[in-house]
Amino acid sequence: MTTLEIKNLSKHFGGLHVSNDISMSIKKGEIAAIIGPNGAGKTTLFNQITGYISPDNGKIFYKGEEITGSNPEKLVKTGIVRAFQVASLFYDETVYNNLHLAALSYHGKNWNFFSNRHASRDIEDHCRFILERLGLSKKAEVKAFELSHGDQKVLDIAIALTMKPTLLLLDEPTAGMSPDERVKMTRLIKAIHEEFELTTLFVEHDMDMVFGIADIIRVLVRGELIAEGNAADIQNNPAVIEAYLGYEVL
Repeated sequence: MTTLEIKNLSKHFGGLHVSNDISMSIKKGEIAAIIGPNGAGKTTLFNQITGYISPDNGKIFYKGEEITGSNPEKLVKTGIVRAFQVASLFYDETVYNNLHLAALSYHGKNWNFFSNRHASRDIEDHCRFILERLGLSKKAEVKAFELSHGDQKVLDIAIALTMKPTLLLLDEPTAGMSPDERVKMTRLIKAIHEEFELTTLFVEHDMDMVFGIADIIRVLVRGELIAEGNAADIQNNPAVIEAYLGYEVL
């Protein structure tokens, strides 16, 4: 079953084609990576999928229904949830309150978490469950600004999970992390992908992560999809080596 289908998607800004006739299908349960050099159009593609910008041409389908140009709030309600390259947090609030606010908003409750903290036991239990699964339980009462960069990124993904995604989009989840943090994040993404039964699409520059967990890898260069396949296919694709990887895996 196809979760996300993109057909002939194009977007240009002036004379610059940032998406040039892109087509791809993401299967249910797939963990897929999009790679490419800076300026390849990866974030622009994510912005079109998640409704932050509209394509000039082409269509996007989610579970068989067209969602082209839908607003981000509507898409979140359908199960399309995104975590950003720069974590979007309430830095002066605790880890728990960050999740609780996101959950209240998703369920349409009052944003004043002081009066709604105990309004819904199921929301609280869901937040606690996510904190436990992502290893943040012991930091639940720590303010977000006190977390390490790596834990802030984990918290951003935790917030995304409160919105009960079926399609989770991650924009450079290991950006700015230390080598140890990247290893932990890689393991975490694979674990939550399986435990929460997600379809996961991520943009990433860390090739160890990409080749380690992605079922399918797609390569964008100058707004065009130039290759797709498994790790071995991509590592040994001459066009990909020339345009991006710069080496050949023997």
